Order: sequence, then structure tokens, then C-alpha cells
Amino acid sequence: MSTSRYPYQPSQSGSLVSEVTGLFTPEVIRSASFTVGESEPSTKEALYAAAPTVLSGMANMASSSEGMSGLSAMIREGGYGGLTENPASVFRGGSATNYMVSAGQRHLGKIFGGDLSSVVERIARSTGINASSANKLLALTTPLTLGVLGKRSSAQKAGSPGLTELLLRQKDEIAAAVPSVASRAPATGPRVVSGEREVATASPTHIEHFAESAPITRARRPSGGMRWLPFALLLIAAIALLGYLLSRVRTPRVTGIATQGMTTARNALARITLPGGVNLSIPPGSINYNLAHFLGDRSATDLPRTFVFDHLNFQSATTQLTPDSEKTVSDLAQVLRAYPAAQIQLVGHTDNTGNPQNNQALSLNRANAIKAILVNNGISSDRISTQGFGQNRPVASNDTEEGRARNRRIELNVIHK
Repeated sequence: MSTSRYPYQPSQSGSLVSEVTGLFTPEVIRSASFTVGESEPSTKEALYAAAPTVLSGMANMASSSEGMSGLSAMIREGGYGGLTENPASVFRGGSATNYMVSAGQRHLGKIFGGDLSSVVERIARSTGINASSANKLLALTTPLTLGVLGKRSSAQKAGSPGLTELLLRQKDEIAAAVPSVASRAPATGPRVVSGEREVATASPTHIEHFAESAPITRARRPSGGMRWLPFALLLIAAIALLGYLLSRVRTPRVTGIATQGMTTARNALARITLPGGVNLSIPPGSINYNLAHFLGDRSATDLPRTFVFDHLNFQSATTQLTPDSEKTVSDLAQVLRAYPAAQIQLVGHTDNTGNPQNNQALSLNRANAIKAILVNNGISSDRISTQGFGQNRPVASNDTEEGRARNRRIELNVIHK
């Protein structure tokens, strides 16, 4: 790790940053490097950037009573303290790593909110890895960090107030450890408008340090009767671009998949050829159609990616699929066999009818039922993790039958492709 990029040195032996980064042993870095497909030096640098980044977001949460309550719930409910005893297990791949990526993503959404994508992008830019790798390493670092906070809180026999004091006391030290990306300031940086500097401000969760960039001045307008020329040129360029985009729509191509019989008819089927020569006839826009195209598109690297099952129904209050739903799962098995590197998570949800505890169990059991069918169709069990949220994550109102039907769903998250 370059000392010029990360000049931080722990100011005290009890530093949270040093405690988290101390978990990144050579074995951990080697495992993480293999999991994300980046070099070991770059992976190490990204992990050392991720730790203070996550801690800084948590310190911001601790600044308010509501945020601290949410952070305490993450620590208490996650039970991540044991990860600190064997941190390499988090990064070795397989279902355990997939679960931690998913859990870390959920926590990061609460920590950084709408700023998460920019945080991921800035870690990627500051360490030279791709955004997908930065996203995964940031997600995997989060449960470890929560485990460290949980251990520290338990050792000090401190509840929320003690943890709040700990984070706020080290807030400046944590911020000093966050890597700077000032040399690559975003496009929303300072600019000059009518001769006065207008400085873009960052959200409180933007935790990197910005350096002032040179002002950008407006170009002088053309004078006289030639003022129309730039607009004419822009119009010509727009027409050319529109023609190009339309030509692309008429002749779609997707890497790794050949498509035939494409049509917009509601009940039509599209024939897709998977790697290995297997042909499937499935409805355009269905989960298997979209999943196959996503897995075959090498340029699609934004993970995890969520797909919601269609044509998948269970007998009421059971884990038994209806007969017309079995083809959806068998086709899914064909798609997963064609892309053996793909790792997925199946997540069950219910409406709010009945007992919440029973709904949570039912949602998990249904996800496990789908996994069992896939395993019986030749998909390795370590490629599939499962989770159930019951009625806790509705996507529509439970006041109508239509809304309840939407809430009764199984989601498929692609964790790795």
C-alpha cells in the first residue's frame, strides 16, 4: 500500500481503523483477491480504503440518536462478532461469501443511502479496481466492521451510549484514514459562473477529501449572424445519433446468446440458444429470458442484480409449486447450467396475511424449496444461498388483492457471474 496515498497512522492502540485493517491478513487478502478477480496489491489497497470508509459512514450515523439506534440494531441482529475470529472465511467464496455480500449491501444502503454508488465509484477510482470489485469488497468489509464494533461494545459492557462515544471520539481519526481522490475530482466540482466561483458541496456522507480544481470558464459566444451555426451543428449531430440508436434497436446483439423469433406479441415465445447449444423457448421479458441475457452480457458488471420470478406460484400456505410453475424452475436450471460461474441468492417474501413469524418461516421454506429443485436438476448447492423476509419488505400495499399478490414473491439475486 502506498504511504503517499494513505499517510494515516493510528493515533492510539485502541484505533478502530487499525483493529479492522488488522483483520486483513495475507490469507484474507489472497482469498479476497481471488474472489473479486483483482491483483493482491490492488485488493489490499481497496480493503484498506473500505475499512475507514465504512467506519466513517457509521460515525456519521452515530451523530444522531436515530442513526445510532439503527447501527446498534445492525450490530445486535447481525451477530457478526464471530467473524473476527476467522475473517478469511468471509472472503473464500461460496454461499457464505454470497450471504455476506448480500447482508453487507443491505447495511451499506442504510449507512450511505443514495450516496452508496458514488462511494463505491470513488473507492474504485482511488484504488484502480473496477466498480463491481469495489462494491463487493465494501460489502464484505461491512459485516467484519460490525463484528469489531460488537466485540468492542461487549468487552466494554457498553450499550448504545458507549458505542456512540467510541465512534464520535475517533471520528476525526477515521476521517483522516479515508483515502483522498482529490486528483480525480468529480464533474460537479467548482466552476465559474458570471465571474464568481460556485462551489458544489458534498453530502455529509461524502467522506473523501476534495481538492479545488481549476475553474472552468464559459466559452465566448460567436458574434454576428453566425450565432445559428452551433445550433445547426448540434441538430445535425442529434439526428445522426438518433439514426444510429434506431439502427441498434433494429439489430440487437447479446454476447453469448443467440436469439430467434423475437416478437412483441403478448403470448409469444422467444427461442434462445445458451452456451453449450441448449435451446429454450421462453416468453420475452420473463425472468429466465432476462437472466440469460444478463449472464451472457460481459459488459453487465453491476452486482448484485435482482430479478423477480414470474410464472411461479405455490399452493396456498405451502411450499408446493403449482404444476404450471415447474417449467419456470426447470428452465432456470438450464440457464444456471449454461453459466457455471454464476452464484445466486433466492429470497422469499409474503404478504401480511397471517402470523408474522409463520410468514417469515414460509418465505424461507419456499426459497429453500426452489433451491432443492435446482439442486435436483444438477446445480451445485454451494452456488445457491437462501433467505426469507416474510412480510417485512412489501413492494406494494397489502390493502388490495393486487398488492398482496405482488408482495408474495421470490426474488433471485445474482451475486457473482
